[in-house]
Amino acid sequence: MKEVADDPNADPNTPISGATDLGTSSTDSPPPPPPTDGPPDGGGVVSSGAISDAQASMMARPDVSEIVVDEDTGIERIRQGKNVMDVVTRKAVKLSDLGPQYRLAQMFPGVPEDVRDTYRFNWKTVEVADMVTALRDVSSSELVVEEGQEETTKSIPDHPNFSDAAMDFVLANRDYLGPRMKKTLGRLKLRAQSQFKREETILNRQLWKHFLTIEDSISAPFRQMMLDAEGKVGSNFGNLDLRSFCDGELYERTACYLVLKGMVAHWEKKTRDAEYVENTVEERGNFLDVLMIGDPKRYLPDPPIIYRYNECVRIALMAQNMTAMFVSTEDLFDDLPVEVRFVEASSFVKGGTALRQFMIEEFCPAENISPESLREGVRRLDVQLSNMQIDPYGDLKNVVGRLCDAIAVGTDDARDPYDVYLANLDVNGPGYFQTYTFDHDRQSMVRFLDNAKGVQEGDIGGAESVFDQLATEASGLLNFKKKLQPDKSDDDTGNTNDQDEYVAPDTRACGRPNNIGWLDLLGDEEVTGVKAGDKDTSFDSDNW
Repeated sequence: MKEVADDPNADPNTPISGATDLGTSSTDSPPPPPPTDGPPDGGGVVSSGAISDAQASMMARPDVSEIVVDEDTGIERIRQGKNVMDVVTRKAVKLSDLGPQYRLAQMFPGVPEDVRDTYRFNWKTVEVADMVTALRDVSSSELVVEEGQEETTKSIPDHPNFSDAAMDFVLANRDYLGPRMKKTLGRLKLRAQSQFKREETILNRQLWKHFLTIEDSISAPFRQMMLDAEGKVGSNFGNLDLRSFCDGELYERTACYLVLKGMVAHWEKKTRDAEYVENTVEERGNFLDVLMIGDPKRYLPDPPIIYRYNECVRIALMAQNMTAMFVSTEDLFDDLPVEVRFVEASSFVKGGTALRQFMIEEFCPAENISPESLREGVRRLDVQLSNMQIDPYGDLKNVVGRLCDAIAVGTDDARDPYDVYLANLDVNGPGYFQTYTFDHDRQSMVRFLDNAKGVQEGDIGGAESVFDQLATEASGLLNFKKKLQPDKSDDDTGNTNDQDEYVAPDTRACGRPNNIGWLDLLGDEEVTGVKAGDKDTSFDSDNW
C-alpha cells in the first residue's frame, strides 16, 4: 500500500490552518453546488448524468480490489473494489457484529492497560535498533524444527499470518511506529542489499513485509468506514441538510466528518493549483514549476478531471459550507472523539506557540484530558490516515502530521530517533544505502530526456509541446506503434541489440557509480517472492 510522505524539515511552529490545509474527497466529480454558493460565473461542474454513470460504475466494481491485466498494453493494474479487502482472509473486511461501540474500537484500536505496560516503549530513551529488535522478537513466534537438527528456532510466520502478540505489540506502540517504521525497515533492507548481504536482506525484507501486513490488517476497518462515509457524502455533495445523510452511530459520524474536513483541502489545493497555472506566464525560468503544479492529466486532449479555476473554487466553497454546517450541528459533532474535535479546534489557532497554549490552558481542561493523552490520540489518528490513499487523503494526513509536530514542541514527544535513519546524508549512517545509475536502453524515456536537444539548449517550448513529445516517445516505448522499417544503423552494423553502454550526464549522476547491480541481488525472488525451485510463480504483490 501507498503511504503519505513525511517532511522531516517541516517547521513545527508553522501555523496550522485546517481551512486551507485539510483535504480529501470521495470523488473528483461531485455534483455541482448551488450557484449562490459559488463565484458568479454561472454553470454547473458536472451533470446529473455523470453522477448516474459514476454510481453505475461503482456497482460494476468487484467485491474487493483485484489485479487485472490491461488488454491493450499488457500492463498490470489494480481494479478498485466496492469494499476494503482483509489482507488475511482475502475477502471484504468485516466490521464487528457486537455493536457500534465495538466498531468505534475497530476504528481507533488499542490494547488493555496491562498489555500496554508490557510492550510500550520508553520514548525518552528508546532507539530504533531496540525497536526493530523488539518487533522481530515478538513477531518470531512460530517454532520451526530445522531438518537434521535437534535445535528449534523461531521464525516469522508465513505471509499473511501473524501472532496476537505481534498485533498487541504494534497496537501498544502504534503512534511510535506507523509510516516512519515502514520507511526505516525498507531502508534497512536496501542497506543490507547494497552491501550484498543476501541473508540479511531476506530477513529484513521478511520483517518489513510482516509489519506492513499487520498495519494493513489494523487499518482495514478504518478504511472501510471511510469508504462507506465517502459513499454518503459523495452522493449528497451540495446538500446542506447534513442530518439526512451524516447522522448515525458515533463511528459513522466520525468518518463523515473526516471525509468532509478532508474534502475542503483537496479542492482548495486544486483551486490554488488552478489559480497558479492560469495566472502564471510560462517562461524558461518557471517552466518546471508550472509543469509540476496540479494534475498532469490536464494536458490530455480531453482531460477526464476537473481542473479549471472557476470549477474548482465552486466545489471548494461548497465543501467549506458543508463542513461548517456539520460542525455547527451539535448532535452530529459534539460527541466525536476528542482528538478529532481537536483537529477542528486547532484549525482556527494561528502559530505554534498560541496553539500549544490553547491546548494546555483551554482545550485539555475543558475536555478533562491530559496534554500527553491528547498528543498520543492525535498521533494515532495520524497513523490511521497514513494508511489511506495519498490521493485524495494526502492533504488531511499531512496537516494532522504537522499538528502532531507543533503540539510536541518542548516535550519528550518531540524526540525523533528515526531522524538518524531517514534524514541523514552521512554515508556511514545506519539508514544509508548507495544508489547508482543504470545502463538505460537507447529507446528509453530516460535516454530521451537526457539527450533532448531542445532541453539542452533551453528552447523547450511550452508544457503542451513537451507532453506531445513525451506522448510520442511513450508510444514507442510501450509498443503502441509497430516499427514499420528496420533501423538503418542496426543494418549497417549488423547489430540488432538496442542495448549499449550508457553513461548518465554528470548533472543527473551526481557522482553516483553506474550499474553496480545490487538491486538484482535476489534475482526473480525480488519480483515474485518465490525462491528458486518453487512451483508458485505468483507475484508477491498479489498477496500483499
